[in-house]
Amino acid sequence: MPTVRPHHIISVLAFGGIVLAAVNFNSQPLFQNTDNFVLFAQEEIKLEQGVQISSGDLGSNKKIDIEKDAIINGNLFADRISIDKNTTINGNASFNKLQIKKESEILGTQTKPIQLPIVNLPEIPEFTIGTQDFKFEGENNTLPSGNYRNITIEKNSKLILTGGTYNLNKLELKENSTLIFQAPITLNIQFKLKGQQRVSILPGQNLNPTDLAVNYIGIKSKKEKQQKEDDDEIESEMDEKERKDLKDGKIGRPVVFGKDNFLNFKLVAPKAKVNLGDETTFRGQILAKEIKIGKGSVLSRAELFVKESDPKKVIIDQDNSRFLVNEIIVNFTDVATLLDAQNIANLVDGRIIGFIKSVNAYQIEVITDTPEELETKIQLVRQLSHPLVEGVFRNYLLNLAK
Repeated sequence: MPTVRPHHIISVLAFGGIVLAAVNFNSQPLFQNTDNFVLFAQEEIKLEQGVQISSGDLGSNKKIDIEKDAIINGNLFADRISIDKNTTINGNASFNKLQIKKESEILGTQTKPIQLPIVNLPEIPEFTIGTQDFKFEGENNTLPSGNYRNITIEKNSKLILTGGTYNLNKLELKENSTLIFQAPITLNIQFKLKGQQRVSILPGQNLNPTDLAVNYIGIKSKKEKQQKEDDDEIESEMDEKERKDLKDGKIGRPVVFGKDNFLNFKLVAPKAKVNLGDETTFRGQILAKEIKIGKGSVLSRAELFVKESDPKKVIIDQDNSRFLVNEIIVNFTDVATLLDAQNIANLVDGRIIGFIKSVNAYQIEVITDTPEELETKIQLVRQLSHPLVEGVFRNYLLNLAK
């Protein structure tokens, strides 16, 4: 089990998850493929403040930049690694150059030098897009596999993909929209992939996050007519040279998701930047030209994941038990799906930050500052008498500090 810093306090749910996701410090993987990576970039990975990697390795052929207060349960592989203060790497680090603040630590083995390139990302195979545009509104929408042009899921709407291969020019998910894949899917996107805030991309029953494989190019098809797009993400994510390279077809349009999203997929975008907004929960893999992860996000290569809790949110009860004032644990029956859990999270205006499959339990972060406010959220779920909810509780803690 990885060493835990003295100020880190672990919940009962998270304790089991960290044990299962523990890394092996004694062996270095050989990279025949990218299977072990939750994130891999040709050029740079940037993790903003407070990002947690619950499981999976990080790799870059050039640079990894980790801001302060991060927790990484995985290994690092890059030409250059920069680690800001108060960060813990529960794994090994292999590099040619390392900059690390003294308040941070790497608990595994440090290896220098590292041979480059670490991994070469796969090319995207050619595909043909269709001519039909669809805008989906409401809850009852299904789309079979096929070739389409532009797909938009409108605000507060849901779309189910039934399985197979989908070839698109553009996929856009508006605020609080949901995309569900009911079977393994290959989703090829030619030009644009964008999600606003509070977007959910979820697997159906008995599926893994990477059963949705997204191949992204980001370059307009020569057959596609010129049209005005919402180019805010280009202005904010690209410098002048990159905008010129995009116009010349040398690099792809960036993939941009807003804040507070729950995303499950494997994304391959060798010519594009990928930007996930603040407080994103992500399971799967991202393999791209560049990757930026927003503040407070939680990422996992594995289906199981847990967020290490904030010690400033600990409340001591009258019986000396300790719990998080801003988290609840919800246990579901075996037949409940991730969508059922997401619906409960939406009910309490929360976000899923942990999942233990063996007991079908979800860790949900809520916006509460007092035990009374937390109890109101708990009672809101209990009063539903939801047939798939077996119980809802405070997130009680184990203090592993000695």
